[in-house]
Amino acid sequence: MTNGRLVAIGAAGIVVFMAVALYAVDRLTGSPAPAGSAAPDAAAAAEPWTPQSAAAAVRPPDNDLPGGLGAVGLTPTVVKDAPPPPPPRGSWEAVAVTSRAASLGKVGVAVGQDLNELHGELSACFDEDAQARNAGSSVAAVGDRSPQADAGVTVLMLQLETMNGAIRIVDAPVEARGGASDGLLACAQSKLRGRVVPYPDARAGDRHRLLHTLMP
Repeated sequence: MTNGRLVAIGAAGIVVFMAVALYAVDRLTGSPAPAGSAAPDAAAAAEPWTPQSAAAAVRPPDNDLPGGLGAVGLTPTVVKDAPPPPPPRGSWEAVAVTSRAASLGKVGVAVGQDLNELHGELSACFDEDAQARNAGSSVAAVGDRSPQADAGVTVLMLQLETMNGAIRIVDAPVEARGGASDGLLACAQSKLRGRVVPYPDARAGDRHRLLHTLMP
């Protein structure tokens, strides 16, 4: 064996020895893996894949779902407004409303007959000259939180108060304008406000509200 071959074999042995030594030092000085831990790939391989596990991996927690949706049925939380407070005790808004005079019994019959007699004067308020004369007068409106929907018909709310032997129309605020001008409404209210309807059997202390459609 030549000297060159011996030198090559000796160099290779040194390299192998150093590699083994470095590996041993690395194993002795390296930080041990935490107990019970496994490589991510190994853990993933150990758990079988299912559609449920895939969905759980990408779904955010229930509290983080948009719009406050819950996990069960994904139903959004509905926030309802608090109901409006009742009208003040003793106010006209606290008095029940009726659309038929007959429902008020004999009091309603007396008021209905008087309105029929007053129809001619109320019709005169539709005249343009009458509207012009009352255009600058103030117009009263109901104070209810939810008045009747305006369907294109002018409706007044007659506030009725019984007295001994009579019924008085205290006021006639607007329930629905129906396109009527301020002059027309002010004219009609001036003829209804304070009107006294004779009724011998009436006794003081009752109040009613009656819807009245204003027509020419």
